[in-house]
Amino acid sequence: MYERNLANITLGRYQLLVAIARGGMGQVWLGRLHGARGFNKVVAVKTLLPDEGDRARLEGMLAEEARLSSLIQHANVVRTLELGEHDGLLYLVMEWVDGEPLAFLQARAAERGGMPIGVAVALISQVLAGLHAAHELSDDSGPLGVVHRDVSPHNILVTYEGIAKLLDFGIAKATKQASPLTDGGELKGKFSFMAPEQILGAQLDRRSDVFAAGIVLYLLTTGQHPFEHASTAGLIHAIAAGGSATAPSRVVTDFPAELERVLLKALEKDADKRWRSAEEMRVALEQALPAAFGDGGRSALREFMERTVGDRKVARREAVRRAQLAANYRDAENRTARLQTSADSVASLRAISISQTSQPDGADSIPTERPPVSQRARPPKRRARAPWVAATAGVALALAALLPRVLPSHDAGQSSAAAAPLEGTPLITEPPAPMPSSVPSVAPAPSAAASVPKPPEKPASTDTSTAKPRR
Repeated sequence: MYERNLANITLGRYQLLVAIARGGMGQVWLGRLHGARGFNKVVAVKTLLPDEGDRARLEGMLAEEARLSSLIQHANVVRTLELGEHDGLLYLVMEWVDGEPLAFLQARAAERGGMPIGVAVALISQVLAGLHAAHELSDDSGPLGVVHRDVSPHNILVTYEGIAKLLDFGIAKATKQASPLTDGGELKGKFSFMAPEQILGAQLDRRSDVFAAGIVLYLLTTGQHPFEHASTAGLIHAIAAGGSATAPSRVVTDFPAELERVLLKALEKDADKRWRSAEEMRVALEQALPAAFGDGGRSALREFMERTVGDRKVARREAVRRAQLAANYRDAENRTARLQTSADSVASLRAISISQTSQPDGADSIPTERPPVSQRARPPKRRARAPWVAATAGVALALAALLPRVLPSHDAGQSSAAAAPLEGTPLITEPPAPMPSSVPSVAPAPSAAASVPKPPEKPASTDTSTAKPRR
C-alpha cells in the first residue's frame, strides 16, 4: 500500500510534483506529463488516499468518475485525460486549471466588499452550461441520465481569465457516507448544497443539480444560505421539510426583481416547479440580467478576477514554475547518480577482466571460452618489435658471412673483434690485436656498455648455417 506522501514519484508517464488539495476520498497533485524529446505538460493527478476497509468501492467510484467525465467535451467542465494504474495504485489525470476554487474566490471577495451580482450571475451561467452538457450525455443505449449530485463552490474552479469549470463527477455518493476518509466538515458542506430529494434518499434527476446551482448563486449574491440555520441538523431539516427559501430582496436591498424570480424558482422544494433543465435556467438568467453577458460582462468578470486574486495568480504561477525547476534538479541529480553507478560498474568489470587475463602461468583462473580471432586482445607492444629485431639480426649475420671472403683470415679473436662493431656492442673487454697494414682497422663504436665489465663469451662463429637471430 502506498504512503500518503507520493511527491516526486512517477505514475506511468506522469511525475507527481506537489500536493495541492485533499478531499474525502482522494488527493490532487500538481503533476507533469513526460513526452518525447523533452516535451512536458502540466496536469492535475488525483490519487486515492490509503484505505484498508473500503478501497474496492472507492476505486470503482474513481473509475466511474473517469468514465463519465471523459465523455463530456465542454469548455465549462474540467477535462479528464486518462485513468491509469501503477503498481496497484489507481490515478486519474485531468487538465490543469490555472485558477482558484470558487469557494476561495467567494471568501476573498467577502473580505473586500462582496462579489458583484453581475459577476456571480456570469459564473453560475457558465456552470449551468457545463451541467447541461453532462445532463445531455448519451451512448448507444440512449441517454445516460447523468446527475452531478455535488454541485458546490468546492467543485467549481474559476480561471484567472474568468472561465468557470465544473469538476468531480460521481463523487457525491461517497461524501454522503461517514468514513475515516471524510473530515467532519466535509459532510456538512455537502449537505448544505443538496436538494430535498437527495437528502431524503429519493430518486434524483437533473433538477436536483438545478437546485444546488440555485443555492450557490444565492450564496454568491447575498452572502448567506437561502435556508440559513444555526446548526447543521437545522439546516438539513430546513432544506428537506421546512418552508421556502428566504427571498434575496430581504437580505440585499435593491436586489433585481427578475433575478430574484429566477433564483426562487430554482429553489422550489417541489422538483416539478423548478426549471426543467440547467439550460432553461441559464437562458432565464441571461434574460433577467443582460448586462452580465456579452463583451461588457466578460470584461467586468476579468477585472474582478484581477482585482480579487491577481496577486494569487502571480504567486501560483511562480510556485508551479519552482516546483518544475526543483523536479528538474532532482532528475539531473538522479541521472548523475545513475551514470556514476554505471561507470563504477564498468570499472569494476574492467578490473576483473584485467586481473583474469594477467594471471601467471599455473595460477588458478576462471575457465573461459576462447573468443573468436576478431575479438581477441592484441599482443603486447614488445612483441610488435620482433620483426624489426629479426631484420636487424639478419643483416648482421649476412655481413658476418661476407667478411671472411673480403678480409684475410686471422685467429678467431681478431675476427670476432672486427665483427663486433657491426653488431653495435663490443663482445670483448680488452683491445684487439693490431690489424695488418694492408687492411684498414675498424675501431669499436664507443658505447656505455664497454665500461661495464662482462664475463667473456665464446667467440661468435662465422658459420652462417647454424647462426640464429638473437631474440
